Amino acid sequence: MELPKNITQIGIPDPNCKVYVEDYVISYIKQLNRHAGDKEMAVALYGTRKEEAGITYLFLYGACRLNFLQRESRHLSQAVQQEAEQQRRRYFSQYAFLGYRLLNGDMVEGFHICEQNVCRYIAGYAQFYEKNDTMLAFMLEDRKEEAKPEEVNQEKYDEVKKRQEERRIQSEEQSGQAGLRRRRSETDAKAPARNPNQAMRNMKFAAAAVFVLLCLAGVATLNDGSQPGEWQMAAGRLFQSATAQQLPDREDDAGGNNQAGTIVAEDKLADAILQENMTDVSEEVRAAAGNAERETASPAPTATASPTPEPSAEPAPTPSAEPAASPAPESAATPAPESAAGPTQEPDAAPVSYTIKRGDTLIGICIAKYGSDEKVAEICSFNGITDPDDIKVGQKILLP
Repeated sequence: MELPKNITQIGIPDPNCKVYVEDYVISYIKQLNRHAGDKEMAVALYGTRKEEAGITYLFLYGACRLNFLQRESRHLSQAVQQEAEQQRRRYFSQYAFLGYRLLNGDMVEGFHICEQNVCRYIAGYAQFYEKNDTMLAFMLEDRKEEAKPEEVNQEKYDEVKKRQEERRIQSEEQSGQAGLRRRRSETDAKAPARNPNQAMRNMKFAAAAVFVLLCLAGVATLNDGSQPGEWQMAAGRLFQSATAQQLPDREDDAGGNNQAGTIVAEDKLADAILQENMTDVSEEVRAAAGNAERETASPAPTATASPTPEPSAEPAPTPSAEPAASPAPESAATPAPESAAGPTQEPDAAPVSYTIKRGDTLIGICIAKYGSDEKVAEICSFNGITDPDDIKVGQKILLP
């Protein structure tokens, strides 16, 4: 048997089994060994077997990576054997499967040789140089497969892309709805602070309206429903004046005290109601004065009807009422001769009769008739009233 001549011995050869490895096989093993640092790899070995003088000679001409072999094993599994057989038929059909080698980045000094389905480690081998077209073709094809781009199934790619697009649209819709809810919440939170004076104006206006309605109800109760048309008209005027008034909107930023503005508004409403009441009283007084003038215009009843019976109508006239009653006839007697002189002096001489109503005061009556309260004392002395505040509803008094 002729052995290769150009050889390089690696390690100490085994005396019973000598291994010769072609140079392309060593190059392929070293190439894989550089990438086996993090993950162990395994290669299948293919070649020929010869025996002479009780010594076994193995000549390795091919090597191919095994994916199912992950650890050293004396008995290869059926999956590893099937993979090694498939690789042999595809690339090294003229050779036989002889063993394997695990690569972990360390230097290769031996191989696992399989004999009768049992694998044992043989240390040492001889590297030789010889023409090896089979291993060269395998290495070129393997390099092309490594450089070949990965093929992607277009249908699966389109389906995955469609799902991604649907998820993207759904995410945008959810984010848009979340943004809309956030903007609505921010708008609702800012709405009260956008115009803080408007709420205060509405509250003041509502309080003023309620106050006006209560005052109108009180006026209606005082009038006892005698003149519903007049107090309804007065209520309309009060409501219009209340709505036309501008309530104070000033707010104290430091303390938030709005009591001053509210008090001012209530005072204005109270003044308006008092003015309306006085207007109603003055109208009644003027009406009574007009009736008295018409009565004094007739010749017979005016001299005797007005002044004389009224002092006797008082329940308890005081002594001071006597001198006050004496000028009454004189004043009653004077209108007849003075009537010829001019009609303008007749109302000043004739006293006017007025009936006290609920809510009336002598000061209010005096202000309504004369424009001031200067004649309150004269009215008291004229009617024998000692206390200006002691007047009763239904009491009749004379107004000079």
